[in-house]
Amino acid sequence: MSAFDIAASGMAAQRLSMNVIAANLANANVQRADGQVYRPLVAAFAPADDDGDSAQLAVDDDFDVAMGDESTPAGVRFTGLIRQQSDPVYKLDPGNPLAAASGPHKGYVEMSDVDPIAQMIGLVSAGRSYDADVSALQAAKQMDVEAIDIEQL
Repeated sequence: MSAFDIAASGMAAQRLSMNVIAANLANANVQRADGQVYRPLVAAFAPADDDGDSAQLAVDDDFDVAMGDESTPAGVRFTGLIRQQSDPVYKLDPGNPLAAASGPHKGYVEMSDVDPIAQMIGLVSAGRSYDADVSALQAAKQMDVEAIDIEQL
């Protein structure tokens, strides 16, 4: 387990988190053609096992994780995507063909419950965490370079 592995796994995790947030933002206020409402996703991570286990389980089949076959022997590992089960938001739009024709939500269109402000806060947080991992990686690299310089003396 090295500082490089830990920083790299953190960077990969934050990159994946930013991709998931981007998908959530892209699908805010969207209703699918089949009438289903988009449910926001959250990436789940766990500490990597000491034996280098980096098994990846995609909980949601509708999202391409695009992690490749990266190995994360230390730090964190991706465990899956969790689709949030929040209630949809209803928007009054009686002229919309997807609006409910009858019932308590007559004339309303079901929309996804993606909070753009919360998603942007998560995006900024993931970006800052990524930057912190880059700084840790650079510090570890600098320590290795200085250690090599000391050995050459």
